[in-house]
Formats: sequence, structure tokens, C-alpha cells
Amino acid sequence: MSKKEFAKKLILLDVKLKNTGNIPSENTIYAYLNGRIGIKIELIPSIAEVLNIPEQLLFDDSFRARKIFLKHISESITAKEKELLQSSLCKERALVNKMETDKFYKIQDLLVYAPEMFLEKLESILREYRDLTLKFR
Repeated sequence: MSKKEFAKKLILLDVKLKNTGNIPSENTIYAYLNGRIGIKIELIPSIAEVLNIPEQLLFDDSFRARKIFLKHISESITAKEKELLQSSLCKERALVNKMETDKFYKIQDLLVYAPEMFLEKLESILREYRDLTLKFR
């Protein structure tokens, strides 16, 4: 996202500064982004919204901080949040399943080019893997 796009999105949120009662101008936002002036604390939630991230990530994106944040969320998760999380994870699983399925079809399409001796050996190895997998289930 460019600075100009960011500034426009922030202005559209219609956040008023406490000290002036006005929406920050595009020039003021550029000054924040360039470090010429400090960002006003009341803009933090709106900045996070524009970036589509939790506010906490603006301060610390380390593994430790993310772990603490997730622990806090998991201890107080609502039914709607849980549903949102599950639907997001299901999409991820569906994508992985699709990628695996695509991989099998690609291999299947290439098998017509393999010599018979290779196919026999491949079948034998795959049967051994199957038997081991079923043995340890």
C-alpha cells in the first residue's frame, strides 16, 4: 500500500484528533509516516484498521508477543470469534487438500511416460508405505 493510499483510507475513517477536533490532513499523515511528527495515540486503532491487523502488532510482532496475544484471545474467545477462526482454518485446510490433490493428478498424468519396470517398483514401494502406515495407526 502506498503512503497516498494509506492516507486516503485513514482520512475516510473520519477519526478526529482530540487536541484539534479535526480529521488529520493528508500532509499531517505524511508527516507521521515520515517521522517528522509523532503519531497521536487516538489514531492507533484506526491505523491498525487501515492495515487490517490487530493493534498489538503495531508495537510488537515477535513470536513471544503473538503467543501472549493468542493465549489471551483463546481464554476469552466468543462463539462468533471461534466460528470465524474455524472457517478460516477450514479454508486453509481446503487449500492444502486441493494442492495435494493437484499433486496426485500431476503425478498420475506423468506416469504414462514411465517404463514398466519403474511402475512395478513404484507400486511395490507404495504398497510397503501403505502397509507401514496401516500398521502404525
